[in-house]
Amino acid sequence: MAAKYGNVPIAADAVAHRLLQTLRTEWSDLFPDRFRPVIVPVPIRPWKYFRRGFNLPAMVGRCLARRTGWTFGPLLLRRTREGAPQAGLPLSRRAANVRGSFAVPSRRKIPQEILLLDDVYTSGATAGECARALKRAGAEHIVILTVARAVL
Repeated sequence: MAAKYGNVPIAADAVAHRLLQTLRTEWSDLFPDRFRPVIVPVPIRPWKYFRRGFNLPAMVGRCLARRTGWTFGPLLLRRTREGAPQAGLPLSRRAANVRGSFAVPSRRKIPQEILLLDDVYTSGATAGECARALKRAGAEHIVILTVARAVL
């Protein structure tokens, strides 16, 4: 909670450390030695950023990039429209709510390998829509990594 709502940088670094440990131990078969992704955080709504003052996936992504030497690409993906907040929506409405909400800015060179970072995975709608936008722009290999998994 301190990481998501408290703007506590040390918490973001601790989360990045734990994610990296998990990647190296439990998911190492997904990440060959040559895998050098660009870390792309899921962008949050501008009003949410204004209210909180930070974007948790961006904070964790920056720490993860520092720990791994991977490139951090916070501007490779942007929100194109505001939908209703996903929290509180039934699972059946989440995909439609985020459809068309993300795009790669024009003239951006998209890397082949991307580690898409989000804070919470509930239905997969947000991460899936971000991945579709990145694929349309030319990404080949996208791994979705989240800090937490909501169980409903």
